[in-house]
Amino acid sequence: MGGEIHDECGIAAVSLKRESKALFYLYRLLLNLQNRGQLSAGVTTYNKERPQLINTYRNIGTVNEVFRTSNVQKSMELFRKYAGSKGIGHVRYATCGTNERTQAQPFERKHGRLWKWFSFGFNGNLVNFEKLKKPLVEKTEYHFILNNDTEIIMHYLARELKGYKKPSLKAVFHNLSRIFDGAYNISFIDAYGDLAVCRDPLGFRPLCYAIMDGELFAASESNALVNIGARDFKSLQPGQLISVKNGDIKVETFSRPKRKAHCMFEWVYFANVGSVLDGRSVYVTRTRLGKELAKLEREKITNDHIVVPVPDTAKAAGDAYAYELGVPSMEALIRNRYVGRTFIEGTKREDKVANKYTVVKEILKDKKVLLVDDSIVRGTTSKQIVKFLKKLGGAKEVHVRVTCPPVKAPCFYGIDMSTVSELLLPQYEKELDPNKTSENVLDRIAKDMGADSLIYQTIPGLVNSIGLPKQDLCMGCLTGKYPTTCGRTTYCKALKEFRSGKSGKRSYER
Repeated sequence: MGGEIHDECGIAAVSLKRESKALFYLYRLLLNLQNRGQLSAGVTTYNKERPQLINTYRNIGTVNEVFRTSNVQKSMELFRKYAGSKGIGHVRYATCGTNERTQAQPFERKHGRLWKWFSFGFNGNLVNFEKLKKPLVEKTEYHFILNNDTEIIMHYLARELKGYKKPSLKAVFHNLSRIFDGAYNISFIDAYGDLAVCRDPLGFRPLCYAIMDGELFAASESNALVNIGARDFKSLQPGQLISVKNGDIKVETFSRPKRKAHCMFEWVYFANVGSVLDGRSVYVTRTRLGKELAKLEREKITNDHIVVPVPDTAKAAGDAYAYELGVPSMEALIRNRYVGRTFIEGTKREDKVANKYTVVKEILKDKKVLLVDDSIVRGTTSKQIVKFLKKLGGAKEVHVRVTCPPVKAPCFYGIDMSTVSELLLPQYEKELDPNKTSENVLDRIAKDMGADSLIYQTIPGLVNSIGLPKQDLCMGCLTGKYPTTCGRTTYCKALKEFRSGKSGKRSYER
């Protein structure tokens, strides 16, 4: 990924007949969703035998760091303390807010009435954050501590649960769907032990579930379910809610969408390569992206050429691309998977790339490298990789090949790239043309990157590779055409700021 962008998070939920095993399954689900967020992790479990009916544990760090698995005694203490029959879980990557424990999810709101005492986890981004916040502050004197959209959701959930009679969760999420603009997959649990998982009406982010012997398992991606033994999983459809009440599991439609808007980046980059999202295999999609990219190749192939995929997300596409061209695919760029997060990695992009990758000079020396990456957003990482391959690896040439079409516009739905100024392409193009990028622009980018040439995937190639109808995909960051009203107005504002020379705040910081 040329620019290190991040999705916001992943969610999970479990409802069991047994009293003490929910946390065990939540831990395993979150571990397999770690690709969606490594900043923080947390769970809320329900146990009717303890005074703290729902109890939340969350902290900064990876899943294993949060659950203290390097210390068996402390880890077992956590598993005993938070044991329960039901629960929800969350892993987070920061696209808004600070990197503090207070920002970790789930968010729990205590109350004396059991249905008003709840906890929830959230994956996505509300574009109409300010519009939702304004009446709470001006008319009802709400006070915001964290000032993010998760806090907004908490307050609006609380408002929907007010009164002297418990409303149905279907009604709660139906009402919220009428005012929320953006992406929002939510896992929810209250002090009655009622649990729900919902997917927003457009289905921006993936959400899967499995029901086995009357027990429910849900997670952002299918690979997490498969790795706990769930083979018969399904994708929750946009606008659907799956709930558990008194042991009964029900799938209902809380909002009927006019269209779908699945984020294309899930298949290109974010999702685990072993996952199946909305019936489309991530691995198969990435191999197809590689084959489509090979059709665009203009380089005259010789024995000096090798293909080097950028690990790990471009590996499947790179291998397929190499196979189509009859060129060897080589692991000449090795990712250090044990570096993790570190405060000594340095602030310079060059330092971070040096910590993250090792080049294999014995493979690269005097070769013409076809470097396959999944996408280029800001271009900073790509530039450093090209430099490393030539300077440290001794590559004769480096030709950059990108399996995703050019990212030309921001994302306001939960991907960490919501200003025009932080993107590479707008620095070179005066007007956005989603269907074409001029050869002159590509040559200038390649030259500034230190590459010998640059080829991007086409939008038809992307759509063909995913295998879903074009109208069912959100490709706003490629085309500047957004599926929600607030997305469109926010882009107009962001574009105006960029053209006036202002960098602008990110959408979630407004």
